[in-house]
Amino acid sequence: MTLRVLLVDDGMADRIAVSRALAKDPDMTWEVAQVASAEEALEYLSVHAADAMLLDYHLPGMNGVALLQKLAELGLPTVPAVVVLTGSGNERVAVAAMKAGAQDYLVKEAFSPERLRHSLRGAVDAVRMTRELEERRLRAERAEAVARDALAVRDELFSLATHDLKGPLQIMTLNAQVLRRQIPAAVMTPALETRLGHIVRAAHRMGELIDHFLEVTRGQERPLKREPMDLLAMVHGKVRELEATATRHVFVLEAPEGRDFTGDWDAHALERVLENLMGNAVKYSAAGSTVTVRLAVEEQDPHQSVLLYVVDQGIGIPAADLPFVFERFHRGRNVSQDVSGSGVGLASARRMVELHGGTLAVESQEHRGSTFIVRLPRGLQVSAFPSTAAPQQGPASSGGPTHSAR
Repeated sequence: MTLRVLLVDDGMADRIAVSRALAKDPDMTWEVAQVASAEEALEYLSVHAADAMLLDYHLPGMNGVALLQKLAELGLPTVPAVVVLTGSGNERVAVAAMKAGAQDYLVKEAFSPERLRHSLRGAVDAVRMTRELEERRLRAERAEAVARDALAVRDELFSLATHDLKGPLQIMTLNAQVLRRQIPAAVMTPALETRLGHIVRAAHRMGELIDHFLEVTRGQERPLKREPMDLLAMVHGKVRELEATATRHVFVLEAPEGRDFTGDWDAHALERVLENLMGNAVKYSAAGSTVTVRLAVEEQDPHQSVLLYVVDQGIGIPAADLPFVFERFHRGRNVSQDVSGSGVGLASARRMVELHGGTLAVESQEHRGSTFIVRLPRGLQVSAFPSTAAPQQGPASSGGPTHSAR
């Protein structure tokens, strides 16, 4: 490796001694350029590049520190590493030189050839490292600026998309409400009334989901609104809704008789969790198969946490995909391209559960179906374990008599 050093010293004997010491370097080849004054050094550096400069402090006219200050004012694209030569007892001069930009100093009467070579190599390495760090910082700043611009464009596109999505939903809602008012009572059967109600509620729910999607993409996640609620009642209602819409599947609700399934939870958040899990169960299982929703109480838990199971008989999750099933934008390799999905539903569902201090786990075998297990503490708790990419093992269901939605 070859390095170019500019030797700035008005003493001929010193220049010869330094040149000989560098010529004997066993690890490095030094190309030495020599000048006798600060003015000559500035003129040389304005034209030529140097990796290092060995600078005598005592120069005729401008001294070494003044030279360093002038060098900083030139704004050269690459400034050499600097080692200053001082006389014995001139520690104050050495400190001033370091403040002016030197990387090291040597006392003329005390350094050896090995110390000289080591000091120059260390100064060059320090300057190179500083340059690399500065280049990385500048690259990071440019990348951050590009990312900010991209996020701004993304947020604008999301805002436009959500606005456009809400238009058709409002039309659906208004038309369903008009039909409910205009259809004669003799024609309006209970089944028709129920279906129109489903349309209105689904449109409202979709509007809420669109707002939630926009909030999440902007990092504006809303805090939970905890209120006393009956999870069994909510699950029962959701099962009934799916029975009316997903008519090609069989839905079963199982829960021990007489057990308490109430807690302080955010009903809207848990509704999103249940819709995602049950929607996936329908999406990834064949027509005619059964989707089972099971509620239980974790008996060993002193807080009597509630367990919610969603069980399907679908395609299952390959073993290689299980560790990543709750990661955003990840979809199983056995999912057909014809099956729609963004790969964010399960990640969002797990986030909602963890905000409640609970856990969301999965047990699955390919071609054998999947079981998703939600564990919900009844009150405000901090989850004992932070979420990881790996799925958690679900607790065993507690026994007891059950009743079915069908």
